[in-house]
Amino acid sequence: MAPERNNCCTCCLSTLISLGITALFLWLTFRTSEPKCFIQSLYVPSLHHHNKNDTLVFQLKLQNDNKDKGVKYDAVRLAFRLFLDNTTTRPLANATLDAFYQGRGKTAHKWGSAVARGAGVNRTAATVNGKVFLRVEFTTSVKYKILMMFYMKRHRLFGGANVEMNVSSGEKVESKEIRLGAVPPRLESEAAEARGCSVAFVGLFVTGLFLTAFT
Repeated sequence: MAPERNNCCTCCLSTLISLGITALFLWLTFRTSEPKCFIQSLYVPSLHHHNKNDTLVFQLKLQNDNKDKGVKYDAVRLAFRLFLDNTTTRPLANATLDAFYQGRGKTAHKWGSAVARGAGVNRTAATVNGKVFLRVEFTTSVKYKILMMFYMKRHRLFGGANVEMNVSSGEKVESKEIRLGAVPPRLESEAAEARGCSVAFVGLFVTGLFLTAFT
C-alpha cells in the first residue's frame, strides 16, 4: 500500500506543478501594459505677433513597453482645445493619424498637423493669468499581438494633458515630452497653489511638533 500511496502523492504533486507552470505561462502571455502616449513637440505659429498662420504642428510619441507583444493601433485621433479660463475651453483643432503596427518594445514618433478653427489662437483673449494653455487629448483603440500570430480583443486608450505655450516662440514651454494621461482639463489657480503650499507647510509643522513631543 505504501508504494501506491507514494505514487499517488507524486502524481498529484506533478499535476499541481504542471498546472502552476501552465497558469504562469498563460498569465505572462495575456498580461499587457498599455502603450504610453506623449506630446513631444507642439508649435502654434499664430501665437507670434502678426502671424496669421493657423496651422498647428505637433509630434506624438507612442511607446510600447511590452517586450513580448506587438501593438496594432487604430487611427489615433487628437483634439486640441484652447483654455479661456481655468476651467473653460473651446475647440481649436482636430487631427487624425493613420492606423499602424508597432513592434515589441518599440517607440514610434508621428508628425502631424491641423488647421485651427474660427479665429485660431487669439493670444490676448486666450491668456489665463498671463499665460496661454492648450488642452491636448488623444483617443484610439489597440490590439495586442501575442504568440507571434494571434491578436487579443481591442482595448480603448485615451488621455490628455494641459500644455503651456510660449507666446514668443509659439512652442510649448516644457522642453521635455508631456505624457497624455489622466490629467483633468482644469488649470490650477495661483491661489489654489498657495493654499496647497500652506497646507503642506502646516502638515510638516504639526508632524515636527508631534515627533518632538514623543521623542
